[in-house]
Amino acid sequence: MQFKQLALAAVLAVFALPAHAQADKSDHPLVSPYEGSIVRRKDVKEFDEYQAFTGMDDTGKEPMSIDLEGRVTKLLYTTPKDRSILEVFRNYEAAVLQAGAEIIYSCDQGKYECARSYAGPTFQKVSDIHSMQNLAGRYLLARLEQNESTAYIAIAVGAASTTVHVVEVKAMDTGMVTLDAEALGKGLDARGYVVVEGIYFDTDKASMQPRSSAALTEMASLLKTRPELAVYVVGHTDSQGTFAHNQALSEARAKAVVEALVAEHGVPQGRLQAHGVGPLAPQASNADDNGRARNRRVVLVAR
Repeated sequence: MQFKQLALAAVLAVFALPAHAQADKSDHPLVSPYEGSIVRRKDVKEFDEYQAFTGMDDTGKEPMSIDLEGRVTKLLYTTPKDRSILEVFRNYEAAVLQAGAEIIYSCDQGKYECARSYAGPTFQKVSDIHSMQNLAGRYLLARLEQNESTAYIAIAVGAASTTVHVVEVKAMDTGMVTLDAEALGKGLDARGYVVVEGIYFDTDKASMQPRSSAALTEMASLLKTRPELAVYVVGHTDSQGTFAHNQALSEARAKAVVEALVAEHGVPQGRLQAHGVGPLAPQASNADDNGRARNRRVVLVAR
C-alpha cells in the first residue's frame, strides 16, 4: 500500500508470503525503499539464522535479541542527502503500522536509547546492520503475521544509509536430502513412527500442494514393498487458533493424505487410518515461529 499523502513515502506491500516474483529484483516484495534510495548491497539466504536486535540489558553492556530462522533478506540503501533521519524513519514506521504489523522494539540513538554509547559496532555484531552511527540513527523491529506466515522486519535509518532486513520465518526446506521409502521404513522400524517430510498444505486448509507428490510416491512405495504393513496417518498442527479448529484441520489433512494414497497410488484403504491430534503432540515449543513450523507435520505410525 502506498502513502500518497507523503511526497516521499516508504511503501509496504500487502502481506502475502511468499511473493518474491512480484517485486523489482533489487528490492524485497514486502518492503519497498524510501523514494530516491539506491541499493548499495543485497544479500539473500533461502534459509539462515538471524539475531534481531531488541535493545540492551539492564546493565547497558549486553545486547538482547530474538533468534530467528527462515529466508533472510538484507538490503542496505543510500538515502537521499536532503532528507533527515526522522523523515525517512517516520515514513517506514507509518507504513509498517498501516500494514498491521506490531512494532516489537524501537529506539532513537540520538537520545542514547539504542545503546549508551558505540551503537554502531553493537548493531553490526548482533544483526549485521551497518547504517547506525554511535550518536545518531533510529531503529525498529516489527512483526507481521497472517495465518501461518510470519515476517520480521528490521529497519535502521542512519544519516547516510538505511538498512532493511526481512526474515520470513519458515521451517528449513526439506527434500534437499530425499526421505525415500527405505528411510521411511528404517524410521518405522527404529521408533514405530516416522515424520514424513515434504507434505505441503495450503495455509489453514487441507488441500495438498502439487510439490507433495514426491513424498506421496515414497510413502506408497514403502507400503507396496511391505504388503503386511498397516499404518495410522496422523496430522499435527501448531497451537495457534482454537483447539477445535486445529483438531478438525489436522484430521482433514490426514484424510487428504490417505485419499491421495488410495486414489492416486492404489494403496488399499484398509491399510490406512487417518487421525488428527491437533496441537496435542508437539515436537517443539509453540512459543516461537520456528517451533510452530516444526509442529505442523504428517506422521506415519505403525499399527
